[in-house]
Amino acid sequence: MKSIGLVDELQSAMQSIQGNGLDFILPLILVALTALIVILRGSGTALIFAMVPLILPLAVVAGISPIAISVPLGLSGNLFRAVSPVATVILIVAGTVKTDPIALVKRTSVPMIAGVVFMFILSMIFFL
Repeated sequence: MKSIGLVDELQSAMQSIQGNGLDFILPLILVALTALIVILRGSGTALIFAMVPLILPLAVVAGISPIAISVPLGLSGNLFRAVSPVATVILIVAGTVKTDPIALVKRTSVPMIAGVVFMFILSMIFFL
């Protein structure tokens, strides 16, 4: 992400909106990015370990607590794993109950997305 310039773009965007009452934008962008990567790759843990070195610099530039970034990032990575059709747990459960992984993902997507939204709102209330 650093090599393609995404981190630099996020830092410059956060500097321009710092102090405008839009402190939730950076965590929201990172949760959306986490959702995309976890759904495509099936692993939320690997993404979190890759993002850990970037959390502090991004939080400093945005002027927010690193906890306000790390908690939603970690929790959304774990919750979105149940929405990924290539996640190991989905493939194992789908094979055990002899159903299509996509059908299983359709069933788990509504509660998991609702959980991410609820978690994000609570994280912003408690940590910003």
